[in-house]
Amino acid sequence: MSEIDVGGLRYPTVMSVWEYEGIIEKAIHKMKFDGCYDIINELVEKAFEKVEFNLPENTVITYVPMWPKKERLRGFNQAELIAQKMSRLLSLAKQPILEKVRDNRTQVGLGPKEREENVKGAFRCVIPDVTHCRNVLVVDDVYTTGATAKECVKVLREAGVKNVWVFTLARKLRI
Repeated sequence: MSEIDVGGLRYPTVMSVWEYEGIIEKAIHKMKFDGCYDIINELVEKAFEKVEFNLPENTVITYVPMWPKKERLRGFNQAELIAQKMSRLLSLAKQPILEKVRDNRTQVGLGPKEREENVKGAFRCVIPDVTHCRNVLVVDDVYTTGATAKECVKVLREAGVKNVWVFTLARKLRI
């Protein structure tokens, strides 16, 4: 687990299982772009063999949302499917807490600063009162520069969520 910097404050929030390279990169790519989303269940089950989750029992699992048109074209949101499987395995509630409010361009090919600018203001909290979800685990497939994760954590913290963790299947170590 590593820390994430949100507005100058550091939070121990990011957990990724594998490095985003080799067979893991190929599997995630097939899942996202070739529609092989059945890979998700096996990846999440293997992740649970490697990682121990010590989350409070009142933790709510959410996921990084996609722009609705993009999700319709793809047919699914891989982050939501990962969160769904994790919810079952951890016996924790899954709830859509974040919403994509603008269609930013793809993060692929952008550098760290460009990625931050690209996702700035792209999400909002859809729950007006977050008192029932004071602990939130945000799920995504890949952590590259952390721009998306940071923006999601920032939005949730500003909404009043006390503890936010981020889980991804893989993390890109070299950009």
